[in-house]
Amino acid sequence: MSTINLSQIGEWARRNQADIALVLGFILVAGIAFGAGRLTAPEIVRNPIIIDESNAPSSVNLLGSVSQTLATPTGESAVAPQGSQVSARGLFVASRGGTKYHWPWCSYGEKIKEANKIWFNSEKEAKAAGYSPCACITNKAPAGYQSK
Repeated sequence: MSTINLSQIGEWARRNQADIALVLGFILVAGIAFGAGRLTAPEIVRNPIIIDESNAPSSVNLLGSVSQTLATPTGESAVAPQGSQVSARGLFVASRGGTKYHWPWCSYGEKIKEANKIWFNSEKEAKAAGYSPCACITNKAPAGYQSK
């Protein structure tokens, strides 16, 4: 059997002290960086799909959230995103002095003063009144919405 000579190990450690400190420092910095990255990473939230027997038809968008389908008086349907508030007055909103119609949750639609709002139940109704669609009609359209 061989015996371990502690004096030789101590002497080797003293000779390579700078290299040992460099390797340990690199390992510690890598560990801290990995831990910080794990702390700041967003958690993946998976919403379960719940099927219930309700009378209101619904659709599921790509993110897995359920949104209600709104039926307009003209028979058209549009899907409102979850968490949005659709006014009972109509599906689209325009300003009395403007030329475009918007979704009520669109940033432009939200800026219109209540006194100046004109509500439409369909795109046909808004176009018949002389309004043209805002870019938000296609860019911020809810999942499943088809322009008619």
